[in-house]
Amino acid sequence: MTNGPEHSTGAPGRRVRLSDPFRWVIENPGTVDLIVFGALSLISLAFSVVTGSMDWWVLFTVPMFAAGALCRVRPLLGVIVIGVLAVLHLLLGLPVVGGDVMTFYALYCAVAYGTPVVHAVGVGAGFLGVFAQASWWSLNALRGEYGGPYEAIATFAGLSVVGSISIIALWALANLQRARVRQLSLTRDRAEQALREREQRTALAVADERARIAREMHDVVAHSLSVIIAQADGGRFIAEKKPEKASEVLGTIGETGRAALADMRSLLGVLRQEDETSYGPQPGTAMLPELVERVQSAGLEVTLEVDGSLEDLPPATGMSLFRLVQESLTNVLKHAGPGAGAAVRITRTPAQLSVEILDDGQGVDPASDGQGHGLTGMQERMSVLGGSLQAGPLPGRGYRVRAVVPLDGGPAAQPAPAPDLRGETR
Repeated sequence: MTNGPEHSTGAPGRRVRLSDPFRWVIENPGTVDLIVFGALSLISLAFSVVTGSMDWWVLFTVPMFAAGALCRVRPLLGVIVIGVLAVLHLLLGLPVVGGDVMTFYALYCAVAYGTPVVHAVGVGAGFLGVFAQASWWSLNALRGEYGGPYEAIATFAGLSVVGSISIIALWALANLQRARVRQLSLTRDRAEQALREREQRTALAVADERARIAREMHDVVAHSLSVIIAQADGGRFIAEKKPEKASEVLGTIGETGRAALADMRSLLGVLRQEDETSYGPQPGTAMLPELVERVQSAGLEVTLEVDGSLEDLPPATGMSLFRLVQESLTNVLKHAGPGAGAAVRITRTPAQLSVEILDDGQGVDPASDGQGHGLTGMQERMSVLGGSLQAGPLPGRGYRVRAVVPLDGGPAAQPAPAPDLRGETR
């Protein structure tokens, strides 16, 4: 479907609207004026040569027509050139030449396209020209054979009034054009601003999506690999002492790897912008017992306590809760040290949901390089839900992660104070 008549330029796949030439005329005023007034000057010169009327009239008319090419792109220069030529031919005894029509065009361009200073200069030059012409013709009436003072006064008054009305009418018309130019410029600026804002919103949306996918990737990879590594380390010991148990370890490793692969496929489907990716359900609160069993199979003793129903939580809240518990237990596996245990406590009230993960391990892992992004990802997830998170080692021994998320628009209660170790990253 097209918005108007079109014709082909001959190039394959190339269609040009008939409005394109008019757009070019509007967008290239200097070139258009140069062509038009240059041609007008040449025609005037050729006419005078053909008719044999080469005189002072032509010597002023041709350059005044040529100066019209400056009026829209250099309005002040156009006013000066045309005004000087108009005054000069008047002083030489030529009251009117064909190029005098350009004085009106110069005034129009000064008002429509010039700065306030050029605007004032153009109007002043216009009135000066009117009174100069009125004065010349009134003096001519005074010196005439049938003239006199009354004729001179009447001539001056009549030409001044008519000329002033013409200047005022032209000034009003030029102001309308000036307002139109400003409106077009404002519309173009708004369109460009809207385009920039749309690009910025798109970039922010892409950044948010990348951050979300990065958090998901971190949670999936870190948790699954931690479980697989723990199982593999324990599997070597079991294979030596109890070979018959090795198959159970290998089965756990296989199940963990398959679950991680399904999650990775879902994330990659998002990256490929597939319309539908259904490799498996999104993680939620219903999968918390399965998560605890997986971690327990990796050798970490975990208890799960839930106070309140989690079935009707929003999907985003349920997934964030699952990822928070998953990341916290993964950190316990990686950093708490041998023999550690963990407890997960989830409490739901009408106003808020609180989650607390405690372990009795070594607190901060001295072998950690501090370059992880687990706590940062958890903080981002809670911020998206309007909640808060605190994490840090407990006095003496152990580590605690506590998050509070408001429900149904209720305010989030602040978690109990905990040591804030900004430099410690799990």
